[in-house]
Amino acid sequence: MSTDQQNRREFIRRTTAGAAGIAQGAFGAPAKRVLGANDRLLVAQIGCGGRGMSWVAGQVYRFREQENTEIIAVCDVWKRNLNAAVDRVEKWYGKKPFATSKYKEILSMKEIDAVGIATPDHMHSRILADAARAKKDMYCEKPMASNLNDARDALHSVQDNQVICQIGVQRRSDGRHKAAAELLQSGILGTISEIEAAWHDSGPRWLKPDYESIKEDEVDWEEFRMNLPRRPYNPMHFRCWHLWEDYTVGTPGLLGSHLVDVATWFMGDPMPLRAVALGGVYVWQDGREHADTLDCTIEYPGFIVEYSTRLGNSKSGPEVTFYGTKGTFDTARFTAVGEGGGQDKLTEPVKVVPQKGEDHVQNWLQCIRTRETPNAPVQLGYAHSVMGIMCYKSWKYGNRFCYDAEREEIYPG
Repeated sequence: MSTDQQNRREFIRRTTAGAAGIAQGAFGAPAKRVLGANDRLLVAQIGCGGRGMSWVAGQVYRFREQENTEIIAVCDVWKRNLNAAVDRVEKWYGKKPFATSKYKEILSMKEIDAVGIATPDHMHSRILADAARAKKDMYCEKPMASNLNDARDALHSVQDNQVICQIGVQRRSDGRHKAAAELLQSGILGTISEIEAAWHDSGPRWLKPDYESIKEDEVDWEEFRMNLPRRPYNPMHFRCWHLWEDYTVGTPGLLGSHLVDVATWFMGDPMPLRAVALGGVYVWQDGREHADTLDCTIEYPGFIVEYSTRLGNSKSGPEVTFYGTKGTFDTARFTAVGEGGGQDKLTEPVKVVPQKGEDHVQNWLQCIRTRETPNAPVQLGYAHSVMGIMCYKSWKYGNRFCYDAEREEIYPG
């Protein structure tokens, strides 16, 4: 077994073993229905925007015959989304689903086996943790969490209740990425000391000009805010939540979680040690709080990841590039080459031979029946959440932030 594989297994073992007990909360701990081969898997979708309905629920419907699935309930805090979801599910299955703006009503339904979670970021981990305590399996969009308390609660709730959780970093199910992970973990690049990851755009990203048309009586504002301090209804905060610190850690979570996840996966899935970040609102002077230009340096055991996003110019190279003593690899060419290597650099390019890929949602559905670990389990969501939170805190407060894995704490230092 390679050192990288040992690191990944040790991380999952350490975060699984000895988890502190979590209170069962309002939902109790009902016995989970054991699904037979012929039993229909009953699913609810929480968060019914484009991502929720076109991707998560859409894939559940797409695989309805192969995986014997049915969507029987939908939840969204915006009446427009909720009504559209009801119409769509009725068209799919010929009957109206149960509909509500209160996610806890969904979790209280004993007949529901699993939930898809595609809400704004600040809601992910709280719904995930409550779903785990309600013995529901779940698919949760990334980033898993926007603060560490919620991340810890989600991690341990999933582990303690032994539910199946798939995090929405779908590159984990892609055949090229799977093969590339094995190639780099074989040591083909020698010692990898630096990885670059970047996601750029030339537009204001997430600024949706229709926000002024959304009236307060269309939105369950209290449910949207969840545990946040009470404040008057703000349609821009609701529709353009990606821009505000209450609801997300900004681009390290919104975009970086996908790419840094690839970087750490190929390196054996270690946890981050330290992070620093610099940036600001340099381009889009529209009142947003989160930086539109941000560079982050995240240190892991033995290497660093340089992650950057700019929203003023979309020119970019590969999503992720790995630099080793024997050469270079990137996720555009998917080929290991000797470029930049030392005396023992690669003399011939080694191209990735893709493995068989699979649909990320279908992998989750299959694991619900087999009870096997899905391709992107909760530990990976926890790891990228820690990364994103440290980067955000560093940018916000101007300090370097560190992670203590034993105590599961983030601190300046």
